[in-house]
Formats: sequence, structure tokens, C-alpha cells
Amino acid sequence: MTEPLIVFGSPASQPSRTVYWVCLLAGIPFKLGLREDLEPGESNPRIQVPWIKDDDFILTEMAAIACYLADKHEAYDLYPTDIQARARINQFLHMHHSLVRGATRKLMMPPVVKPLRSSYSFTAMNEVLIADSIKVAWEASEPLKSGGKAVHTIARFLEESYFTSDTPYVCQTRLPSLADLICYAELGQLPFANLFTFVDYPLIQRWLEAMTEVPFFETIHAFNITLGDIVSSPNSLERMAPALDAGVKALHATGLVTNSSATFREMVLTASYKIIVCPNFQISYCYEWNILTYP
Repeated sequence: MTEPLIVFGSPASQPSRTVYWVCLLAGIPFKLGLREDLEPGESNPRIQVPWIKDDDFILTEMAAIACYLADKHEAYDLYPTDIQARARINQFLHMHHSLVRGATRKLMMPPVVKPLRSSYSFTAMNEVLIADSIKVAWEASEPLKSGGKAVHTIARFLEESYFTSDTPYVCQTRLPSLADLICYAELGQLPFANLFTFVDYPLIQRWLEAMTEVPFFETIHAFNITLGDIVSSPNSLERMAPALDAGVKALHATGLVTNSSATFREMVLTASYKIIVCPNFQISYCYEWNILTYP
């Protein structure tokens, strides 16, 4: 008997939310990855989420996972077979990590994570590859101002180079594509958190409104809705845990999650990895998994 797809991830992780959304839109039953699902030696070698286990096939990297699932399950509304439409989507996916992902690292991350702990730690690989850019955002004297400047740069580029008046979607598709799901994970979270308004970007504003009509919108963003404004009321461990639980419960409610009794505590992959513990709280944070963990 074929085992269900297993998705290792977290509602707090933007790339994980994208993969969950693809699964829901494509009608793919999936299991939330738990510690017990890890075989000896199995993991994402970069120690990040999301990653999937499809029978004995393991795949990492959000964009690769999204394309694989869309192709396997023939979700061609999300990933059209037309060669030029697909090329535009692929162009966005290849650009995403070097541009749009910066909205999270520059603006979303500091006010979410800094109240939870005083410092970051990284794997040896990420110390070399991304630590510098994260430390700049972390140590900024006015993180909302500097992060906002970064998001304005991203928004201006997208407004001028991707969005058109012909269709609200980022790659000029008739329907929302993988590019829209991936882009929204980074930009769409900012208004929920009261971190940024896109009022100066009418095409992006139209796109944000159109994305609220995509099925499972509220399910995927239950974490963000529950966490809410982190500017007027700073984030805290006491707020983060219920938001994570809300994200998991919303996925359960779709009926597509096969382990519907799974809790966020069971999703934490602490078995073989170093987790940084905050001594004053019964909860901890690890950048590499982009998740909060409960001892």
C-alpha cells in the first residue's frame, strides 16, 4: 500500500506554507511530518524545512517540491504546461531566494524572533552562506525602517517588472500560479503583522486582494491571523505558541491531513539536531528549522 506524502514543515515557515497550499489546492492527501517519521540518517541536509518524503523519495527545497507536486498531480492551473507561461514562472522561482525572500529576512524576521531570544545560531553551512545578511537585519538600530526600505525595493521591482494591468497575477497567468503562492508567503504576511502597507503599489495591492479569494487562504494563514500585529503589540513566546497551534489545527480541518491528531509539539524535529533552549521559558527557537519547539 502506498504511503501518504509526508511534509516536514511548520506553519511559521513561509516556504512550508507554500507547500501546504500546493497540497491543498491540488487535493493531495498528506501527513504532517513528525519525529517518528524520521528514519535513521534521514533529513534535509541543509537542516531546514520544508522537505518531503514521497514513499522512498526525499526532496528538499520549496520551489523544487512545489514543481514536483504540481507535475505529479497534474495541477496545471498552478504550473501551466504552456512552455512560455511555465518559463515565466520558473524565472520567478529562480529569482525568489535572491530577492523576494529578503522581505522575510529583512523585515519579518527581526520583530518575530528577537523578542524570543537574544541571539541566533547557525549551522556551519549557513554561517558561511546567509549569516551575514541575517545579522545585519538583526543588529539594525531601526529594523522596521531598514527592513521597510528593503521591502520598498522589492515591491518597486515587482510592480514595474512583473505585474501588469492585464491580470492580477505575478507571472501574467490567467489563474494564480506557483509563483503567486510563493510570493504571497513572503509579502502577504507583512500586512497581517502590521509591518508594511503596499498602498503605494496599486498592482501589488490588487494582487493581494485577489489572493484572498484563492481557496484555503484562511487555512494557510491561520498562523499569521492568530499572531496578528507585532508592531503595536510586540511578539512573545506566549503569543507564538497559540499561533503555531492554530496553524496546525487549520490544516487538520481541511480533511486532507491524514494524521489529524498530530500536534505541533510532535512536528518538532529535535531527535538528531541541536535545539537552542531559552532557560526562562518552556519553549525554544532554532533558526535552522524555522520553528518553535517544546521540550
